[in-house]
Amino acid sequence: MKNIMIVSDGIPGHFNQSNGVALLLSNKHSLNTRIIDLQFKSQFLRGFITVFSRFMMRLPSPLTAKLTLLLYKKIDTRGLDLIIAAGGKTAPYTAALRILNKIPVIQLGSPRGLHSSLFNALVTVERYHEDSSNIIASITPSLYSPEVCKQAAKEKGLREHLLFLIGGEGIGYSYKENEWKDLISAIKLMYKTTNLPITIVTSRRSDPEVEKKIQSELENIPLDYSAWFHQGAKNFNLAALFGSAKNIFVTEDSAMMISESISSGKPVTTLFPSGIQSPLRYKAHIQKYLDLNLITRESIKNFSIKDIENSSRNVQNHLSKLCNQLEDRIQWQRD
Repeated sequence: MKNIMIVSDGIPGHFNQSNGVALLLSNKHSLNTRIIDLQFKSQFLRGFITVFSRFMMRLPSPLTAKLTLLLYKKIDTRGLDLIIAAGGKTAPYTAALRILNKIPVIQLGSPRGLHSSLFNALVTVERYHEDSSNIIASITPSLYSPEVCKQAAKEKGLREHLLFLIGGEGIGYSYKENEWKDLISAIKLMYKTTNLPITIVTSRRSDPEVEKKIQSELENIPLDYSAWFHQGAKNFNLAALFGSAKNIFVTEDSAMMISESISSGKPVTTLFPSGIQSPLRYKAHIQKYLDLNLITRESIKNFSIKDIENSSRNVQNHLSKLCNQLEDRIQWQRD
């Protein structure tokens, strides 16, 4: 039995990634998982503490690690075999724990100026350092693995449906009113030709007026599993929705929505508007998914159901490779 600790910065997406790594490792190892929140000694000074601790760990030593940990509430690390965390706020803290306590650390996401060698494994979607500790993940780990989604759908007894994850303005993406109208028309046509129920899940970025318009225009179509963010539907079972979806369509403005959709192993189509001024790094991110045959990509004005051959097996292969790399870095032998 391995004792692991997940350090959470309170951001759901980061917590999901950390849990995804734990889930990945649990396929090969028996784990006892403890979850703690990153706690500053002073909430009032948390901004200063984040910046200062990051500066300290750019000069890594037992002394700077000790000074860093003095800024956070003390935790019991006895008996731990691994620490997992995601997000730039947790990175100085977990790096300091590794230096002083010699506990292996898997850190996910941008290191915010810290070198990847401070961690046993720094898992990112692009390369930050030419070091074996910086592992480039084709798929970001999440709780939405093919097996988890399949089981969740079975437990909920959901029918097969077409799933649409709809965002909004962000990361250089902007949508015109007529593009939302085209999306609605395409959904209506898709329902007519497939007779499959439609599920719409909106997000924090979704325009409340657009959300209302979509719901109103699709009132004659079965939308039984839909979750409307601005109407308070936040605690829906996304894993079950993924697991029962025939295809997933996701607007291209959210890397997290795309990544989680891909993790499910279902065929994923990203939908893009005419107005795109996203950073080159984001464009490269989307292109990588295309090159790896993990998504298809179509205009929000004109799209159709596309299949990705062996999509679930493809996802499993990428995740299995990542798991092997992590095991090597933390020096775990298979149970």
